[in-house]
Amino acid sequence: MIQTPYYLIDKSKLLRNLERIAYLREKSGAKALLALKCFATWSVFDLMGEYMDGTTSSSLNEVKLGRTRFGGETHAYSVAWADHEIDEAVAHADKIIFNSIGQLDRFSARAGGIACGLRLNPGISSSSFDLADPARPFSRLGEWEAG
Repeated sequence: MIQTPYYLIDKSKLLRNLERIAYLREKSGAKALLALKCFATWSVFDLMGEYMDGTTSSSLNEVKLGRTRFGGETHAYSVAWADHEIDEAVAHADKIIFNSIGQLDRFSARAGGIACGLRLNPGISSSSFDLADPARPFSRLGEWEAG
């Protein structure tokens, strides 16, 4: 009997999706990054790395996983970077996205010359999951328009 939970990946179906990604990359010039929060299945990283440009992450541990296990570009984001983790995050990232102007002001000098960005809150909802809904009341997912 197989112990649960058990995740079975059909590589032929995964490959079909990766080929779609490759087609879109080729036709558009866009880059494709794997969101580790959604799919951190190390056993297929080698295969996926042939079709994708790198990873995007939402925590220090995901940044390190992307750099050490997936390769390619490593984009780092966190709702709240801590003082004690920012240097390590920067050491593993090619690009870092800050969640607020306060974070940008506080940490950009420590970014060591890597590309920096700022998450902007669109104020519109595309998620039925309340925690991921930037338009929910009191959301702190990115900077809102001043005014």
